[in-house]
Amino acid sequence: MARSRASHISLEDWHALAQSADVRCRIAYDGGLDDFQAIVRVVARRDALDWDEAVSILHMVYGWMPTMLRPIAAHSQAERARLLTTLEAAKRGDLLDAAQVKCVQRFANRSVVGSSKLLHVLNPANYAIWDSRVAEVFLRGSVTRGFYSTPEWYCEYVDILREWLGEPGVAHQCAKIRNLSPALFESGDLRLVELVLFRGSR
Repeated sequence: MARSRASHISLEDWHALAQSADVRCRIAYDGGLDDFQAIVRVVARRDALDWDEAVSILHMVYGWMPTMLRPIAAHSQAERARLLTTLEAAKRGDLLDAAQVKCVQRFANRSVVGSSKLLHVLNPANYAIWDSRVAEVFLRGSVTRGFYSTPEWYCEYVDILREWLGEPGVAHQCAKIRNLSPALFESGDLRLVELVLFRGSR
């Protein structure tokens, strides 16, 4: 997918948000951070996934979301195998492309948002969370679900955040954000970059 650089905020904009007293206050007093980290820690204990575990993890993720998880779409044995192969690849550190994210999307309530959260708990170092609040800040304004909630946008967003991690000053800002809450001590920089975007929404 061609990069649409003019459509998203700059790294300088992110730095401004990261240094905002308002954003830092929202992060510091976010009572749900530790609950979310519990899900990440539980999933990290599993070296491999079977179908029942994948379904259980998806239910844990949706228990943390405002949207209810509908019954999971029927999957043939071949589709289950493909999904588990994709989730295992993400868990071990492979970077999924849009077609692979689409496979996860069908499983995760047909939702790119749900997919991003599932991928994040499987591998927090490689996958950032993507939802309407993050998209609103990242894409500079009000957006429609049909526009932002696509595998292509999600992959582009994660690629850009990964690029930001290599820029000077990002690690320093993330260290300051991490110190705002004990619940963030185990969080990687990718999670903290995303959390600034999430808490930067109005």
